Amino acid sequence: MRAQDEKIKGFSLLELLVVVVIIGVISGVGYPKFNEWRIDRETRSAVFKIKSLFDGINAQVKRGQYAFVQVHIKEGIDSGDDNKRKLFVTSKGMKPAKLASLINDSTSTWWSDINDRCNTDNAAYWDDDPHQGRNSVEVREIVLDNIATTWTKDTVAVCFGKNERWFTATSNFTSSPPPPKEEEGEGLSEQSMLNSPSNQLIVCRRTSTQSECDKDPSASEQSFKIVWSRFGNVKLEKWDKRNGGWALQ
Repeated sequence: MRAQDEKIKGFSLLELLVVVVIIGVISGVGYPKFNEWRIDRETRSAVFKIKSLFDGINAQVKRGQYAFVQVHIKEGIDSGDDNKRKLFVTSKGMKPAKLASLINDSTSTWWSDINDRCNTDNAAYWDDDPHQGRNSVEVREIVLDNIATTWTKDTVAVCFGKNERWFTATSNFTSSPPPPKEEEGEGLSEQSMLNSPSNQLIVCRRTSTQSECDKDPSASEQSFKIVWSRFGNVKLEKWDKRNGGWALQ
């Protein structure tokens, strides 16, 4: 028995140190890749939530629940979470009866002021609006941590309707109007006489050194682009640094 006991040996201190060093080296090599994968996954999850909100509210237009809808995007301080800066994305809906009353109201500026159609100031404008406590299963708000976008304004919004002519946005969420089609003898339409509604939103990871996304996505590790049409069709793209272009997701 004593001979067998003498053959049982433990690890020496040197051997334990070698194992610890090897584990440290492996962890040091693997952690950056793991951290990059984690950040990409969290950012991708947030972007999919935004796209899902766009898809969901536009689906209600197609089903006839709403005739006119808005996606409202605001970056602000969450006072309930240690004043942490967050992204708030909200969907709102206007039912067919209210839209009809606005269209048929001779005193309404709904037709003459197309930028005012995508209203963010009038508390009574939308039938269903989580901001005003008028909730329904069709409208909702999502709050996202560590997510930034490309615009520098506090609030932007884009609106969709059953009629594609009602596609509008707040005045600070527009792009340059398209050139007139002179070769076809056509003048500028009502929509293109003013700036055209923006049709995309670039989303990236918010960090201590990056509070908004780069407009040149080649400088960003994780950039996604949500793109929509005036008909409410939405797609998601991701910047592919290797190929220098956007890849459909």
